[in-house]
Amino acid sequence: MSNDEILIRVLFLVLIAIVGLFVGKKFGINQKEISTLLVYVISPAVMFVSVLQAPEGKNYLSYTLIAFLACSVMATIAFQLGRLVWNDSTANLFAFSAGTGNTGYFGLPLVLGLFDAEGAAIAVFIILGVNLYEFSYGYYLTARGNYEVSQSIRKIVTMPILYAFASAMFLRTVGIHLSPVILSGLSSFKGAYSVLGMMVIGLTMAKFKKLEVDWRFLFASLGWKYVVWPAVSFLAITLFSDAISNVERSILLLMACVPMAGNTVVIANELDIHPEKAATAVMASTLLAIVVIPVALSFVK
Repeated sequence: MSNDEILIRVLFLVLIAIVGLFVGKKFGINQKEISTLLVYVISPAVMFVSVLQAPEGKNYLSYTLIAFLACSVMATIAFQLGRLVWNDSTANLFAFSAGTGNTGYFGLPLVLGLFDAEGAAIAVFIILGVNLYEFSYGYYLTARGNYEVSQSIRKIVTMPILYAFASAMFLRTVGIHLSPVILSGLSSFKGAYSVLGMMVIGLTMAKFKKLEVDWRFLFASLGWKYVVWPAVSFLAITLFSDAISNVERSILLLMACVPMAGNTVVIANELDIHPEKAATAVMASTLLAIVVIPVALSFVK
């Protein structure tokens, strides 16, 4: 794929978020309802069908585990640093955003256009690990900004995406195959996943009558996303260059350089923890991706 084609795909995803901004201003759509739909219906469906459709013959689950651990470690470090800067739930929001990236709503469409079935499967299982982090440990960290430990844990166990993952893994393990018609129907959720996930960023920003930017949170989040994550990615690629393929290098770098996670806005809305800060930072990082993604991928061609 050429740099021009990558740029067009990135611009299209950014445009969806901008459309959400204008639609939200025009029609007053409630972004919290869209966020709830993503958390409780669309994300679990995408998780479930993605696990079932992954090609056989490779231990894809290892990518999920590595991604989950990497996200959790990065979030924990960011949380400890964030507590030195903020004395409110902003530190929790920063920790969540620092542990993840927009690998699903933003990265998945790029992956499907860049790689073959095996490469896409690797990316999907990395995305699954990121999603598991977001809706388990990441969700817990964020919820702790407004809720007690017991309340936060109760919120985690209600996350259907965890049960969708476990159910799909069980079906794969015991060799149960669903009808192609059912799989095809579930696959249609992938388009809604990406479109609504990007659009909810704009919908959230549309609710602000006056945009008040938290510059400290903005620069800290962008610095972590576009300096710390790429640096860690390059270090991992260098250390394990003999053990990973060029496709794996490309996917690793892409996953590290995607913008801030759209789910930062989704979960901030769900838990009512500074959604305006989340939406502003995510939109800014999404705009920066127009430059960052083509440049990053040029290093692995």
